[in-house]
Amino acid sequence: MDLRSERMLSTMRTTQQNISVLLNESRTKTEALCILLASVNPSNGRATVLSCDVNHLSLEAESVVFPSHVLLMLPLTPLSAPIPCKDFIFPPSLEHYADSYVVVATVRDMQNEVMGVVLTFVRHSVLSPLQHTLIDITRQKVELSYQYELARHPYSDKLSEQLALLEEVSSISKVGAWEIDRFTGVLSLTEVMKALLGLPRVKSVDLNEVLDMLTSSDRRDLKQRVFKALKEDREFVKHFEFHDKQGRRKSIKLTVFLQVQRGNTSGIKLTRLYGAVQDETEIQRLSDSQHNYTDYLTSLLNNVDSVVLSIDELGTILTANERVYSVLGFEPEELIGQDIKLIATKVQNTDAPSCFINLPAGLAWCSENGSVNECLRHKNGKRIACEVNLSKCSVHNQQLIIASVRDITNQNHEIEHYKQLALIDTVTGLPNLHQFERYLGDKAHDDKSSKPFATFMRVAICNIKEYENAFGEPTIDYILRILASRFIRIFEINKRNSARIFKCERGAFYIQLHQYFSEEAKSLNAAHDCAILIHDHVLAPITLHNSLLNIETQTISCTVPTKHFSFKKIKELLSRKPLREVKNTSTFKSEHEYFHVNASDIERYNYIKHSLSRAISNNELYIELQPQYDATKSVISSEVLLRWKHPHMGTVSPSEFIPIAEENDFIAELGLWVCNEACGLLSECQSKKINTKLSVNISAKHLARADFVSKFVAIVNKWRVSHKNLTLELTEGALIRGVSVIQRRVRELAEQGFSLSIDDFGLGDSNLNYLQDLPITELKVDRVFVEAMEGSQQKTLLVTSICNMAKALQINTVAEGIETTGQLDQAKACGCGAFQGYYLDKPMSVDDWKSKISEKQYKEGN
Repeated sequence: MDLRSERMLSTMRTTQQNISVLLNESRTKTEALCILLASVNPSNGRATVLSCDVNHLSLEAESVVFPSHVLLMLPLTPLSAPIPCKDFIFPPSLEHYADSYVVVATVRDMQNEVMGVVLTFVRHSVLSPLQHTLIDITRQKVELSYQYELARHPYSDKLSEQLALLEEVSSISKVGAWEIDRFTGVLSLTEVMKALLGLPRVKSVDLNEVLDMLTSSDRRDLKQRVFKALKEDREFVKHFEFHDKQGRRKSIKLTVFLQVQRGNTSGIKLTRLYGAVQDETEIQRLSDSQHNYTDYLTSLLNNVDSVVLSIDELGTILTANERVYSVLGFEPEELIGQDIKLIATKVQNTDAPSCFINLPAGLAWCSENGSVNECLRHKNGKRIACEVNLSKCSVHNQQLIIASVRDITNQNHEIEHYKQLALIDTVTGLPNLHQFERYLGDKAHDDKSSKPFATFMRVAICNIKEYENAFGEPTIDYILRILASRFIRIFEINKRNSARIFKCERGAFYIQLHQYFSEEAKSLNAAHDCAILIHDHVLAPITLHNSLLNIETQTISCTVPTKHFSFKKIKELLSRKPLREVKNTSTFKSEHEYFHVNASDIERYNYIKHSLSRAISNNELYIELQPQYDATKSVISSEVLLRWKHPHMGTVSPSEFIPIAEENDFIAELGLWVCNEACGLLSECQSKKINTKLSVNISAKHLARADFVSKFVAIVNKWRVSHKNLTLELTEGALIRGVSVIQRRVRELAEQGFSLSIDDFGLGDSNLNYLQDLPITELKVDRVFVEAMEGSQQKTLLVTSICNMAKALQINTVAEGIETTGQLDQAKACGCGAFQGYYLDKPMSVDDWKSKISEKQYKEGN
């Protein structure tokens, strides 16, 4: 037993039996498992049991080892919250309480120093208000008994020696003692006390002389505290400042004890007041400085937007700022001393445990990832979404964990709101194109090696812009909502086919069948069955303005190998019309088209795309020419046509590789290559005195490039070809839908002397204003009108009108696709000035064309 325990035990020896009775009585009232009184040594955390309740008398003189966080807490609070018993080291006779909790109540001496503790073992981690009150009453009774025994302890033989020693110690520590006899009114002071008051060393001091040094408010406060102490603890401590007799300002700590006498009839009578005064002037000066800095830091912590907790390595909360109340509903005092697991639940949106459950793992996670989103427990039981960050620090050689907790509930609500705006179509409520991209990104990581084929579909309203112009945007929104509800009913509610629906482009729905397939044929059959289901139940007529409306749609399905599972690739496949229509389309009405893209088509598409980039350098490209004749069957011009012969695929149709080139920006390089070949051919003809013209096709993507015009003109000038002998053919749609920069570059080419021709005139959107606005020199009537003239008076009149209009605007006309004598005669009758088609000449090689041109020139020369 250490000296502290011996001192406390010797002091309470005379009342040890009464203390045991008091502890036993408290155990019964609080329904505690066990109650112990022990001394505690803060330097090593070891406590010695001095007294127990009657059921545990064998524990006297046993030792208990306190954890560090409890030792830190002892000076801060007289009564702790229940602490897990497993945090302590108890003697073997108390090991059966390992799953219980212990409440630590401090016992102080007259100098307010912690001398011992009352340990109350309880079953639960939360005290009832009655238990809390009863335990505190027991603590006060034990403390009062201890201090009473200190006051009436018998003098030893060496009293005078001890008194002298005490005076010396008192002088060093600047602590003086005093006593007032209630009956005589005599004030007794030690020498140190007189020095503190600035009084001379005289034998007696008048009480009123000392009270005059205090302000009237301090005197009133002292009087009220004395009356209050008579009714309660019989002691109090007061800190105040005053001016001593020498006029010096001092800060003191006054400790007052009241001794009373209980009469038989008159109740309690105050007989004696005594205590001590400690000079805290220097301490106060330092304390004020530290206090100001502490207040500064505390104010900062209390005004940050996060909860800040300090936790020891065992998970006990040591400090908490005031923000914890607004976030978690706990007062800081309610959390201090509690285990951090009190507020822990799980990581947000997962089943992973909270980082507070395993602090080392949580520290490692935060060190690597910065923070973690968790659901923490509010005092009312709710779960609060919080962002938690853990870091480690050392304070006075003690390792602490600092936890910052920020409420992100509102942030999550805002994120969900923005997700709705970003990922959900506002008209139909279906996931939109952005969600489709995220969905594919997630699915791309799934293991689908055993079933490597997925099926996607796109159902789109044809000419949605025309519908909007005819019915108005609100009506189209209504139609789209009807279609969306039908999709949901078929695929998500009735579960007739398991699929995910997305609303992507305006008037277009994307569908992915959840089922994957081991064979491409099975995927095709599933897509066809799904298309029939959509045709019968989704694309049925819609009631609009009391009548049924049949909407024209196009459905494209594709079988996608999972190795090509990317948003960009699938979007391209579903947006491009296939070259061949799927079999058995007789099931679908004429207003509903259905096409299917096979996995082999995708492989061929990718192969062509990659091969195109090397076609020029590998000399795989060549040109053919198709002559144009006038009414006298003289060659007046020839159209240059691009051809590609691949070493493995053979001849690839332009209708297949030209769209791929346009989609992947290869078209500009191909166009310049064709221009170079055409100019080289014209240059050769010029050198042989052969007068002819050539026309080359130019797309909108050519003209969209800022450097195309300059590069094109540079090639022409390199071959020293006359600009008037080169005609540039543009599609009607490129000019009508083209931006102003394209039309500006068309004018630049016309100013350079090039002739401009409109290819496929009448087939696209018509806007005749550009015929007046742009320097067009030629119109090529599309083969559709030429073929329709046979047997159709209306089409003949239409072509005649086109020719008359062109003649009025001084524009030449060319009839394309002449395949019969009748078509040629009718085109001449309508007023066309030039003719081109298989009936006159098929596209031919450069050598054959040279021979034909040379022969024609020879005949015309003779």
